Amino acid sequence: MKKAILSALLGLAFVVSCEKKEENHAEQMTTEQTAADNHSEHADKAKSEEHSDVNVNLELDNGKKWKTNNEMLPFIQEQERLIKAYDSDKGDYKKLAADLNSANEKLIKSCTMTGKSHEVLHVWLTNHMNTIQQLSKSSNKEEAEKLTEALEHSMESYHHYFD
Repeated sequence: MKKAILSALLGLAFVVSCEKKEENHAEQMTTEQTAADNHSEHADKAKSEEHSDVNVNLELDNGKKWKTNNEMLPFIQEQERLIKAYDSDKGDYKKLAADLNSANEKLIKSCTMTGKSHEVLHVWLTNHMNTIQQLSKSSNKEEAEKLTEALEHSMESYHHYFD
């Protein structure tokens, strides 16, 4: 009798364990699908943004500089200060990239620009952010030095096209 009861309990425990594994697997699949959907959504948004900028170039506004909204200026100035203060001999280029990324996040959150000025700024900012991303992935000081020079030129370009 004890063997029958023990066998029944083990069988029940096995069934319950399998059900729990199936539930966990279903939850995991749902989570993975949600993550995949979110990734797809972001990719679609990026593609649509790319297409909206297809006809936009980094250019002046009929010979004049574009206006940047006042809320964004402190974050552009912060980036410029970080780039100018960076010493390639003594500085940590990974920290510089992280600090520039942080300033960019704030810059993007503060953006209220619309229309053509926003689209032109987006062209400049996309190139600028790509250079920062390359800097964060840089594997040596020589490469980092070239990228920090590119960032200096990027800031010069910003000042050429924007107030």
